[in-house]
Amino acid sequence: MSQADVETVRRWAWAFDNDTDAFCRLTHPDIEWMPYEDNHTPSVGLEGALRIRNAWSDAWDEHAAHIEEILEHDGDVFASVLLTGRGKSSGVGVEVRLYAHFKLRDGAVVYLYEHQDRSAALNAMGLGD
Repeated sequence: MSQADVETVRRWAWAFDNDTDAFCRLTHPDIEWMPYEDNHTPSVGLEGALRIRNAWSDAWDEHAAHIEEILEHDGDVFASVLLTGRGKSSGVGVEVRLYAHFKLRDGAVVYLYEHQDRSAALNAMGLGD
């Protein structure tokens, strides 16, 4: 397992919640991100990544991303992520589990596809259940 890639993904997930500057440093300028909440419509570039991050942050009073499982295979990283939040307007708590397929380049996240199915994420990386 490439410990450097795994640690980059862990730091990126932490920065998503906590540190805009670190998030920008750990996000490749050419990132392609397919978020589930946008029906996997690709968002390209750092500006798009910040838009996704800020939209998530703006919607919640409390929010956190907890990595439950992480694997590396041939330079790709799989992470099972539990996202929790409490709506700013509604006060309603939400839990969403995503299965993220990351690719890294130059020590930064350059690709992220948010799967809702664990098997699909593992298959996309060339791993079976």
